[in-house]
Amino acid sequence: MKYLRNTLLMILAAALIMPSPLVLAEGVSSATQESKVDDVQTVDNSLKSAEEAKDPVVDKDQIDSNSPSQSSENPETPTENSSTNSPSENPAANESSKSEPNPESEPPKIDKSDERTEENATILISKISQDKKYIEIYNPTNQNVDLTGWKIEYYAGSGTKTVGKIFKDEVILANGFLVLSNDKMLAGAIKFDNNLGLAQNDGSVVLSRSDGSVADTVGWGNNSKSAGSPIKGGVKIVWRCFIGENIIDSKNNSTDFLSSKGSDNQEIVPYSRPNCKTPDSKSESPKELNKCEGLKLSEIASNIDEQFIEIINSGEKTVITTGCKLTVGDSGVRENIGNIELNPGEFLTIKIKNTKLKLPKTKGKIYLLDEAGSKIDIAEYNNIPKGASWSLIDDEWIQTFMITENSENIFKEYLDCQNGYERNALGRCVKIAIPPVESPCPVGQYRHPETLRCRKIEAAKTITPCKDGYYRSEETGRCRSIASVAAKTLKPCPEGQFRNSATGRCKKIASTDDIAKECPEGFERNPQTKRCRKIKSANMPTVGSAATEVKQVAGATWGWWVFGGVSLLVVGYGVWQWRWEISQFVRKIRESIKSANGK
Repeated sequence: MKYLRNTLLMILAAALIMPSPLVLAEGVSSATQESKVDDVQTVDNSLKSAEEAKDPVVDKDQIDSNSPSQSSENPETPTENSSTNSPSENPAANESSKSEPNPESEPPKIDKSDERTEENATILISKISQDKKYIEIYNPTNQNVDLTGWKIEYYAGSGTKTVGKIFKDEVILANGFLVLSNDKMLAGAIKFDNNLGLAQNDGSVVLSRSDGSVADTVGWGNNSKSAGSPIKGGVKIVWRCFIGENIIDSKNNSTDFLSSKGSDNQEIVPYSRPNCKTPDSKSESPKELNKCEGLKLSEIASNIDEQFIEIINSGEKTVITTGCKLTVGDSGVRENIGNIELNPGEFLTIKIKNTKLKLPKTKGKIYLLDEAGSKIDIAEYNNIPKGASWSLIDDEWIQTFMITENSENIFKEYLDCQNGYERNALGRCVKIAIPPVESPCPVGQYRHPETLRCRKIEAAKTITPCKDGYYRSEETGRCRSIASVAAKTLKPCPEGQFRNSATGRCKKIASTDDIAKECPEGFERNPQTKRCRKIKSANMPTVGSAATEVKQVAGATWGWWVFGGVSLLVVGYGVWQWRWEISQFVRKIRESIKSANGK
């Protein structure tokens, strides 16, 4: 108990003798340029929390400047409304910004559980020093903002991206600054995760929230991402100025930021609030940005040897392209079109090889921007084949194989086929069919137009005249004897007869005597022979006597003799009638037999 009582008495004596943290902080307050926090209670809470954790989040010098006693005890420090454009006005401040930080006055870590934060707060990039390699951000709100998950990215002029810082548990105070740099001489700065190049000619810095949305973008030079039009390149530092307590933010980098190339001996230090130039008769009003009205994308020739992008003035007024830009996709590279005057309906072609743009051959997206960086036209293409372009025809983007540089776009469905090929109904190039070269026919032959074969030329047949006593038949074309024909001339039929046209014979003209008489009673006329025959009785015995059978057999034999005689007469008459034809037929048979025997 004795040792415990002595220990408590020593702690109480030390607390009464040692000065407060606020007094310790005033010892190194010369590095701060301006006051930023009006609430003294907030500073006291921050200093108390610094005793519990030494992880620096907010610059110690920034906290020193928050003390209301700072401006009264150090009259050399510029007030909040004083301008820091000239370093000669406050050399002490410039020297203090270069001094090493005091380890005992590291910025305190803020207890986020006691502070109100905004995830979608408007945090701005307030300064970028390409020379000193630092970035400063500013919280224009009246609440502390938790930066966990936020990040700062740097884009070089070529479009290469570098992630400089991904915030973990940092908090930026209300109306306060936060500086990021790897320079050990810069007091209270938070280190980058990766070193940033921060080129002086062109580049961009993008501040993104934890949800991926962009909080602020600052770009300088031609090929850069920017809010509005970019700041002119070739600078050592750019800064956003203040008017009173308010920081300037019109979403246009070229008008919101001032810059220094180092030739005017002007230096802007971190955590300062430089004033803008007060408007007077000598200052110039900011120029109106070119909206590039009337300009439209007309043709994108991406998959040809010499790529180009064609623009047309579709309006009714002449357009000057100053400040108008082209960009491809999300590369961040912006190409100024130049200072060209385009009359209504006039075309302008931008050759890709003369720019820093990289145009994909088959798939991409092209943006046409005005001077403020706003999109005024867009064209997206996909699956563009070799030799085709993506063209605006009748207010519709379509693919065409007719490249029309600096002229009206024309639709052409297919590319021209090679020599010796033609396009068929399916749209494919097929080889042109060439008929084979035909060899000439031999002498005495000709080529038939239908079969394309050689055929013998037939000489005109000369008909030999028949010899005396003969004539040429019109039916057979052969010579026939006049005497034989005369002998065959039919004589006129005798009186009372006529010549049958079917048989060529003379036939008696029918008379009343030729009419058949009626058959006697008990007889009937046979319909076949026209003769009278006895009518068979129904009660006639079926089996007759022997004499009757003999009589019937005799009658049958006599009938066959009659039939044979008549047939013989008919055959004889036919032989006589066609005797000449038969003789010719027999002669041919003999000749064929002789020729067969001769072989």
